[in-house]
Amino acid sequence: MKKRKIKAIIFWIFTAVCMIMIFLLSSQPATESSAVSNSVIKKIFDLIGVEFSSFFIRKAAHATEFAILGFLSFNAVNATWNWKYSFPAAFLISSFYGVTDEIHQLFVDGRACQIRDMLIDSCGALAGALTAFLIFTIIKNIRERGKENGCS
Repeated sequence: MKKRKIKAIIFWIFTAVCMIMIFLLSSQPATESSAVSNSVIKKIFDLIGVEFSSFFIRKAAHATEFAILGFLSFNAVNATWNWKYSFPAAFLISSFYGVTDEIHQLFVDGRACQIRDMLIDSCGALAGALTAFLIFTIIKNIRERGKENGCS
């Protein structure tokens, strides 16, 4: 039981850190955010030798940060309650945070609240929570099979 509590606390800390990172990134004024994004995008282009739309890469980054949040949220909820609704709860937590993140951007110079970004954030959250759910389910099934076969 104690091991489970520690695991839950660790996952909630990771979830909170992820939320703080998203908040801090969203707090950057548009000019600062664009400068950082463009330098990262340039490094990616130089590394792989192929150019993509910077718009596409920025939106993929949005989805990725919320996929990480969805993944962490699933693990935090599941470690806390071992609940059959961990997947929808993680998706809702992460998607709701995406909505609040977009609203937060209304108060940042040059940033805007965009429905499109809320949808991208939610799709990322869905992908992350679903990935965590699938991994959890596979591990759970392997453990159950091991117990059926007399393994501990």
